[in-house]
Amino acid sequence: MALAACGVPAGAKSLTAIAEWATDAPDQLLLQCGATLRDPDRPYRAPSEATVRRVLQRIDGDSLDAVIGGWLTARADASRAADQDTYPPSRPVRAAVTVDGKSLRDALRADGRCVHLISALRTDGIVLAQREVDAKSNEITEFRPLLDPLDLTGAVVTFDALLTQTGHAKFLVEEKEAHYIAVLKGNHPTCMRW
Repeated sequence: MALAACGVPAGAKSLTAIAEWATDAPDQLLLQCGATLRDPDRPYRAPSEATVRRVLQRIDGDSLDAVIGGWLTARADASRAADQDTYPPSRPVRAAVTVDGKSLRDALRADGRCVHLISALRTDGIVLAQREVDAKSNEITEFRPLLDPLDLTGAVVTFDALLTQTGHAKFLVEEKEAHYIAVLKGNHPTCMRW
């Protein structure tokens, strides 16, 4: 996992490329990524392409996302709390969450189409939740399942025109006790009259 996390930002775009990148990685990096002592000639040998493939295919993406997201959120919250102890805000800060969808570059499904995610992000860049948008669906149907598990009490949720739906506004206000800022365009022509 750690080698894949290092290899992809370094340009590896496939499982084979990750394994090749790991093969060229220095011993110290392999050690830091959890490699074990195997061979006196090369003390820390990178895993084979088959091992990289096997490990990455067995990972539950949603669980990994939840663990990493939780860890990043806890770190950001601790840092923010330390900053507030030093520089307390003059008034309470309302949480802000942005919901948006994006296609992942170079991430393809088995059928060759791009992977598309809808995400809920805090203004500090922390991803609170994300879901893959099904190939036969769109972001609208994933809005509620994305936000359902989150505590949004008092938060301001922003989203684009595609997600500006009456049902979404009611869900946020009535069930999540949140506020919203929605973008209106041609999808709500009766609201556009001045």
